[in-house]
Amino acid sequence: MDLALPDLELAVEYDGAWHGEALQLTKDRRRMNALTAVGWKVLYVTAADLRDPAALVVRVRAFIAAAVSGK
Repeated sequence: MDLALPDLELAVEYDGAWHGEALQLTKDRRRMNALTAVGWKVLYVTAADLRDPAALVVRVRAFIAAAVSGK
Protein backbone atom coordinates (compact mmCIF):
# COMPACT_ATOMS: atom_id res chain seq x y z
CA MET A 1 0.00 0.00 0.00
CA ASP A 2 1.18 3.46 -0.75
CA LEU A 3 -1.12 4.98 1.85
CA ALA A 4 -2.89 3.07 4.60
CA LEU A 5 -5.52 4.11 7.10
CA PRO A 6 -5.58 0.96 9.26
CA ASP A 7 -8.30 2.17 11.64
CA LEU A 8 -10.65 2.51 8.68
CA GLU A 9 -9.21 -0.42 6.72
CA LEU A 10 -8.59 1.84 3.73
CA ALA A 11 -5.70 1.73 1.31
CA VAL A 12 -4.61 3.97 -1.53
CA GLU A 13 -2.54 2.20 -4.15
CA TYR A 14 -0.56 4.04 -6.82
CA ASP A 15 -0.25 2.06 -10.03
CA GLY A 16 2.79 3.40 -11.86
CA ALA A 17 4.17 2.15 -15.18
CA TRP A 18 6.01 -0.80 -13.60
CA HIS A 19 2.71 -2.18 -12.31
CA GLY A 20 1.85 -3.18 -15.87
CA GLU A 21 4.65 -5.73 -16.00
CA ALA A 22 3.24 -9.25 -15.76
CA LEU A 23 5.09 -10.34 -12.61
CA GLN A 24 4.45 -7.09 -10.78
CA LEU A 25 0.79 -7.03 -11.76
CA THR A 26 0.36 -10.58 -10.45
CA LYS A 27 2.07 -9.69 -7.18
CA ASP A 28 0.01 -6.50 -6.80
CA ARG A 29 -3.31 -8.22 -7.47
CA ARG A 30 -2.58 -11.03 -5.02
CA ARG A 31 -1.76 -8.47 -2.34
CA MET A 32 -4.85 -6.38 -3.06
CA ASN A 33 -7.09 -9.48 -3.20
CA ALA A 34 -5.75 -10.52 0.22
CA LEU A 35 -6.56 -7.07 1.61
CA THR A 36 -10.08 -6.99 0.22
CA ALA A 37 -10.70 -10.54 1.44
CA VAL A 38 -10.27 -9.29 5.01
CA GLY A 39 -12.47 -6.24 4.49
CA TRP A 40 -10.13 -3.48 3.32
CA LYS A 41 -11.27 -1.07 0.63
CA VAL A 42 -8.74 0.11 -1.96
CA LEU A 43 -8.65 3.29 -4.02
CA TYR A 44 -6.43 3.01 -7.08
CA VAL A 45 -4.51 6.05 -8.30
CA THR A 46 -2.67 6.41 -11.62
CA ALA A 47 -0.22 8.90 -13.08
CA ALA A 48 -3.14 10.62 -14.82
CA ASP A 49 -4.73 11.22 -11.40
CA LEU A 50 -1.57 12.94 -10.19
CA ARG A 51 -1.85 15.51 -12.99
CA ASP A 52 -4.93 16.94 -11.25
CA PRO A 53 -4.02 16.95 -7.55
CA ALA A 54 -7.07 18.96 -6.51
CA ALA A 55 -9.41 16.38 -8.03
CA LEU A 56 -7.39 13.58 -6.46
CA VAL A 57 -7.71 15.15 -3.02
CA VAL A 58 -11.48 15.35 -3.55
CA ARG A 59 -11.55 11.63 -4.47
CA VAL A 60 -9.46 10.61 -1.46
CA ARG A 61 -11.59 12.70 0.90
CA ALA A 62 -14.77 11.19 -0.53
CA PHE A 63 -13.26 7.71 -0.14
CA ILE A 64 -12.52 8.40 3.53
CA ALA A 65 -15.89 10.06 4.15
CA ALA A 66 -17.74 7.07 2.68
CA ALA A 67 -15.84 4.72 4.99
CA VAL A 68 -16.51 6.87 8.05
CA SER A 69 -20.23 7.11 7.24
CA GLY A 70 -20.46 3.38 6.59
CA LYS A 71 -21.37 3.60 2.90
